[in-house]
Amino acid sequence: MDDSQQLTPLQLDLLRELGNIGAGNATSSLSMMLQDRKLEMVVPEVAVLSLPETTTLIGGPEALVAGIYIAVSGDMDGHMAFLMPVESAKELVQAILGQQEPIEFGEMECSVLEEVGNIVITSYLNALSAMTGLVIMPSVPGLAIDMAAAIWSSILAGAAIIDDYITVIKTDFASEGKRIAGHIMLIPGEAGFEQFFKILLGTDRG
Repeated sequence: MDDSQQLTPLQLDLLRELGNIGAGNATSSLSMMLQDRKLEMVVPEVAVLSLPETTTLIGGPEALVAGIYIAVSGDMDGHMAFLMPVESAKELVQAILGQQEPIEFGEMECSVLEEVGNIVITSYLNALSAMTGLVIMPSVPGLAIDMAAAIWSSILAGAAIIDDYITVIKTDFASEGKRIAGHIMLIPGEAGFEQFFKILLGTDRG
């Protein structure tokens, strides 16, 4: 993923730190759910991409993906989503349930996947809160399994998009030689990341 000039190198470094902490927290939490399988974190990548590029990143508009998304309120508002290729989602849920046979998404599997997404997203929110001291409250997560274009359009319709770029943290995991791919999408509200950067850069002492 190519870095965008929408953010300075220092700001991108801060988002990478957030990515590392958030992914580390998510790995620890998800590992507790797995049935005797080790889960490892792949070093996250951060980029700021245009809206069309985000769809391409997750496999193209017709790719089947699982999306878990929440609204964020409190000292910082916006939306977050965790998007995974369907095969990665199946692999992770299969490991958590300890099943040997390939799974289909029934009520139980969807419930597990929703909890996975909630854990991953809140891991990033908790990291963000710890880094800044901001009070950040997530909504109840929503889950959709559909083509990427349909899910992404639904998420964007509920978010206040103030520009044409989205911050993406590529969050991959590995388990027993299998790679489990995922992407965290950060969609800040009207204030953007301004308060986040002010606090971390020491320019907001109020």
